[in-house]
Amino acid sequence: MPGRLAHMLLNRRVPVRTRLGLLLTEARRWARPKPVYSPRYGRGRVLLSGSDYEIDWKTLAWVLADEVYATDYDGAVVLDIGAHKGYFGAYALAHGARTVISFEPETENARLLELSAASFRASGAHWLIRRTAVGAMKGETELHVMGGSWGHAIHPPEAFAEYEVGIQRVTVDAMSDVLDDAVTLAGESPLVVKINVEGEECPLVLGTPASSWQHVSELFVEMHPWATCGDDELAAHVEAAGLRSVVGAHPRVLRLRREAEPRSGPRSAPR
Repeated sequence: MPGRLAHMLLNRRVPVRTRLGLLLTEARRWARPKPVYSPRYGRGRVLLSGSDYEIDWKTLAWVLADEVYATDYDGAVVLDIGAHKGYFGAYALAHGARTVISFEPETENARLLELSAASFRASGAHWLIRRTAVGAMKGETELHVMGGSWGHAIHPPEAFAEYEVGIQRVTVDAMSDVLDDAVTLAGESPLVVKINVEGEECPLVLGTPASSWQHVSELFVEMHPWATCGDDELAAHVEAAGLRSVVGAHPRVLRLRREAEPRSGPRSAPR
C-alpha cells in the first residue's frame, strides 16, 4: 500500500514518532512478521494485528490521517460505539478528550482494544472499555464474526456469508442507558458520540427516543450500504433533540451537531 503509507508519512497532523513507528512496523512486517504491532500514538500505543494488518491499517489511516471524526475534543466525554481496536478512542484522547468509553463486543478486537487502552491509562488517560454491543434495547444477541475484523455484524448482508467464521453470543446495552450514564459523567463537559455498528445504525438511533440525545453535543454515525434507512431519516429523528446535520469530512459519515456548540475541527495537534 505505498500510496496509503506515503499519505500517512506526509501527514503532519499525525505525530512524527507515530509516522516513524508505522514505517518501522512496515519494515518489520516483511523482515520478521509478528502477531501484533504497537506503534506509539499520543500518550499510548495503537495495535495492529499481524493477521489482519491491511484492514487494521486502512482503519487506522481512516481515523488518524483522513480525520473523518475531526472536531474539538478538548475536555469532552466521548462514547465510542463499535470501537474495533480503539483507533478512534486513541484519536479522541490525543486531541484532548477527558474520558473515552469504548464499546466493542467481538473477543479479539476487544482484547487488543483493552491492551491499547491500558497503555494510555498507564500515562494517566481515562479510557474505559465495555465488552458489549449497544442497541436500542438491553439484552443478548448473536454476533456474526467475519474473517476480516471490520466486518463483524449482528445482521450481516447475505453477501457476507462466505466470509463468516463463527458466531459469538454477546451482551447488548441499551443506548438510552449508555447515554444516561455518560450525561451523568460529563456534567457540564461536552458529550461526543461516535457510532460505527456495521449496519445496525438505523435500529440503534431510531429505536432510541429523541429525548435521550438531548445532551449530546456532537454525533458521528458511519452509514453502511446495507443500512435499513437513510441519513436524512436519522438526522430527522435527532433533530427534535437539537442536533443538526453539518458538513462532515467524509460523505459516509453523518455528522450532527448541537447548534449552540461552536465545535469545528481539532484545535490542537495530537498530544
